[in-house]
Amino acid sequence: MKKALKSALHYLGYEIRPVHDRYVVFDENYDRDYELLKSFTARAARFSDSPEQMRAVRYLHWTGLLREQPFREQIRIDIGDDHTRNIGVWGRSTPGRKVPFVRKPERRDEWFYWASKERIEARRPKWRLALVGESVARGYLYDPHFNLADALQTMLEAQLGRGKVDVVDLAKSNLSMQELKATIGQSLALRPDIVVVFAGNNWRAQLTDQDVPYAESVLRKDGVPGLKGYLDDRREQAVRNLVFQVNGILAPRLTKVIWVVPEFNLDDWVDPASNAPYLPRYGNRQWCALGRQAKQALQSGDYESAYELATKMTRLDGGASSVPLRMLATCARYRGDLDATRHYLELCRDAEGWDPSFSYSPRVSTLIQNVLRCADALQGNAVVDLPEIFRRHLGEGLPDRRIFLDYCHLTAEGIGVTAATVASKVLSFLVGGSFPFEDLHAAFSPPPDKVEGKACFLAAVHNAHFYQGSAIVGHWLDRAVRFWPESAQLMIRFIEYETRAVPMLTCKSGRELVELDELDTLRYLSRGGARRLDLTLCNAVVACVKKLGIDIEREIAELRVRQHSIGRPREVTDFYYSSSIPGYSERGWTSRSLPVNRGSRSIYASAFWETSDFVFFAKKGQTLAIRFAYRVPMLSDSAGSVAIDVNGHRLAQLPARETWLSREMSVPGDWIVQGANEIVVSWPTEAPSSQLALDRLADHLIARRLPYFFRVFGDIHTLSVFTPTASSSPPSAVEAIAVPPGD
Repeated sequence: MKKALKSALHYLGYEIRPVHDRYVVFDENYDRDYELLKSFTARAARFSDSPEQMRAVRYLHWTGLLREQPFREQIRIDIGDDHTRNIGVWGRSTPGRKVPFVRKPERRDEWFYWASKERIEARRPKWRLALVGESVARGYLYDPHFNLADALQTMLEAQLGRGKVDVVDLAKSNLSMQELKATIGQSLALRPDIVVVFAGNNWRAQLTDQDVPYAESVLRKDGVPGLKGYLDDRREQAVRNLVFQVNGILAPRLTKVIWVVPEFNLDDWVDPASNAPYLPRYGNRQWCALGRQAKQALQSGDYESAYELATKMTRLDGGASSVPLRMLATCARYRGDLDATRHYLELCRDAEGWDPSFSYSPRVSTLIQNVLRCADALQGNAVVDLPEIFRRHLGEGLPDRRIFLDYCHLTAEGIGVTAATVASKVLSFLVGGSFPFEDLHAAFSPPPDKVEGKACFLAAVHNAHFYQGSAIVGHWLDRAVRFWPESAQLMIRFIEYETRAVPMLTCKSGRELVELDELDTLRYLSRGGARRLDLTLCNAVVACVKKLGIDIEREIAELRVRQHSIGRPREVTDFYYSSSIPGYSERGWTSRSLPVNRGSRSIYASAFWETSDFVFFAKKGQTLAIRFAYRVPMLSDSAGSVAIDVNGHRLAQLPARETWLSREMSVPGDWIVQGANEIVVSWPTEAPSSQLALDRLADHLIARRLPYFFRVFGDIHTLSVFTPTASSSPPSAVEAIAVPPGD
């Protein structure tokens, strides 16, 4: 067995370096294109054109620092045994085969991410398997009342008998690849027969210091499409390393492994619209022109022309933007070509997963899925291919809200199908033979109605907070009240609390929300990150409860005005307000519109489209003023201007400059409407030199500063709306201001 394993791994180009019985060190092998270093070293040489600089380089050479180094990227994985003290958040005070692992109080802040289980017994029944994975395996939004581990336990006991098998739930929300490896190693202390690995959504592209010379070279030469290709290759190699390393620690112990290939909500999920990233030469200018033509063709029903135009856009951006790919999916759907529709939607998903500076949502990719599928050829491995399983289950239909609560988290139906398929593989390993899916699925018990309603309510919140449309948010709200009618009161209290933007226990609706929370929904809601205006969710809740005979539309509208009408200055670029902007068809969002991405907490907001939209609330006819501090980075036309519109009225036309400028402007009271008002900032559209931009991005990488890979049309330091007072200074001319450097 060991000889065969070593031969197979050697054939794949891997090497295991045994160091100690309690841990293994692996070489992380990555193929490097050393040709890319030639241009990097050539640029470095240009910095050494003076005698003093040449002397400095010569001195460095003499130190040996510039010689080829025997550099190895390595990883150590601890192997669990009777001496292991910790597995995840569970630990034991003394070693021993019979000593249980108990949840550690000092790690209480992490309990939410793991199974709600106080202890894990070291003693095992006849068979034991460990489930290791991310939030999808955790049963996110259903957990702790219902999850994959429980469903799997029920199905296996129906075949093997109660007390004969034990499913140890070691899944963790937000699990990284490195944590996955560590958890699998630790799980061996429990002596499992099988390890089930259900992960792949959190394996995002990352740039390390070792990548910089290669990444910056390909960025200068091929633009962002080239960088995407480089990062995709790195991620593919990382997954291959994972499969190899997991087999390296499990196979010698005769522990089997089942890989569950994740799937994505292809049909319902739509990422916020965006521009193309930086393309080489004049690619961005051509891409935008083609995009305008393709949009017009779609609107007029000319799908043939739209298809041709979108295909040209994709050739330019190398699959780094989902915008033309979604157009192609629309055209394929119109033709009734389901396979082509699926293909383009998969490319849409993959187009938004490469950027190390921005993340719309966790997701798997085609290359990750394909590497995991290859594990099926290895001895002691089995694969559950969820894309294929769901395809058959849905009668060749696209994966959608029947299977997914959001982008990747499974509904009860999806969990049941997954559990039955995994159980079939488990039983084949344990007792041999084949077990029909139907027989296993017959033992599946869906969650109680209240738990289903809870998951649907949380799915509505989750979809709204990830910028999905009102239709899908309304779907989950309607389903929530159908299964759990009492959830309507939770919805009302929650949007009242969100609208007030004050601490939960300081307002009546917040305290009532705590009192009504019988299914621990606040366990999820309180971890949603920064507070937000939540316009999509609020409007969907208003529509949902209205169907139940509860009309709160006027109450919520008046509450918004009371809480947010202009008195003190309101900074409308803050996340609370700007989070309401992104959407499928709305590109006017800024870096502050997303909560946890590069620039989310910067001292200024960066605009990624030629217009930037903002919302504020006021009373009708209210006299207001706007303070605006801005700049236009990489300005290509000194005669360009920045326009400010309020509710469709042109307020000002300001000069565009690369340095920071500031202006205060009065807004006529008759422009202001009751409730929501809109500010639109229009930036110069003349594109700067793409090569100049790419060189600047590459320079940022060398300086170890992660840049934006999309054009920044403008930066906003301040966009505040306030009520002018008698002592306020009159509107001023544009003046230069000093802003601390942010990049």
